[in-house]
Amino acid sequence: MKKINQEPKSAFILFFSFLLFLLITSCVSAKNSSDNTALKWVNNLEAAYPSRDWVAAVAQGSSRELAEAGAMQALARVFRTDIESINKASLQFSQIIDNSAESRNITFNESKNFSQDVNISANVRGLIGVQVDVYSNNDGTVYVCARMNRRECSARYSAMIRGNTAIVNRLIASASGFSEQASLDVYARLSFAHAIAQVTDNFQSILEVLDSTAANRKPSYGGANAIKTKMLETAGLITIGVSMNTEQPADRTLFTRAAGSLFRDLGFRINEQGTLVPGTLVPGNDSYVLRANVRLEAISQNVFSCRYFFNAALENRNGTAIFSFTEDDRKSHPNMASEARRLAAQAVENSFKEGKFANEFNSWLNSFVE
Repeated sequence: MKKINQEPKSAFILFFSFLLFLLITSCVSAKNSSDNTALKWVNNLEAAYPSRDWVAAVAQGSSRELAEAGAMQALARVFRTDIESINKASLQFSQIIDNSAESRNITFNESKNFSQDVNISANVRGLIGVQVDVYSNNDGTVYVCARMNRRECSARYSAMIRGNTAIVNRLIASASGFSEQASLDVYARLSFAHAIAQVTDNFQSILEVLDSTAANRKPSYGGANAIKTKMLETAGLITIGVSMNTEQPADRTLFTRAAGSLFRDLGFRINEQGTLVPGTLVPGNDSYVLRANVRLEAISQNVFSCRYFFNAALENRNGTAIFSFTEDDRKSHPNMASEARRLAAQAVENSFKEGKFANEFNSWLNSFVE
């Protein structure tokens, strides 16, 4: 299967690297306040940091960590956004780039800089440009002010949204340019565009709190939900046949349903009979077919064991294998051979649904976009 022009993802990798640089170097700037300075924002936050220029929140605690956590949580509530969802979406397209480029870029969880200044779960990672003031009074109470400058942070978020929007629009245009829309090439472009758009939606919601006029400057593609609709429309045109080879019919049914569950969750139509005839383009035939072979083998040792051998290949309409997969492992039980076999079969089922097969298939889909 041919891969798309490298410009969209290459440009995004450069932009994303810049974004990560911002997150690492300027996510939080923490400083200890003098008594005179602290008294201003502790006693009258509006006077110290006027709301026309700042979005700010203050919290107190028995330790710096607790006070910082409270201040960041309060700041997140001001933005009416789910910081956890920002982290999840950001990590998603970070992993896309990591997997498809076959190189290890820095990711959120690997950055020690995030915990160097503010050690509080995940709250701070989704907000760029946060400044933190810290003050401890004589009784040991710690006060923290977390704030973002409206003008400065609006400029940062606007720049990131513009960069993301340009790449999303190029991916959408590339997807629409295919004459055959029932194609994983098309789906992959829209899937990657959706991952970027999810993050951009969160950036947009933050920007609109920083600058209320930004509500009139939303991305032209209509947001992540609009792309999700396009993605599901494309998936609905694609039928993936599942041809499962096992020794026992019950295993065949179990694994076929597990594979079907993965593909259905992605929006594809499923043919559990796998009727694709290689080399044909007859309407009604499957767009792709997954041919899988699973063998379960009992092993006699000190405990009851069962080894599974799981091989699969996804073929296109020409009968060419475009994705291949292999996995083998052993499951054991101290008392029952049947239970060892059940655990091995369960491992294969889980591999389809959320394990190794599912992860490698999703990584492969995203590797189309380079």
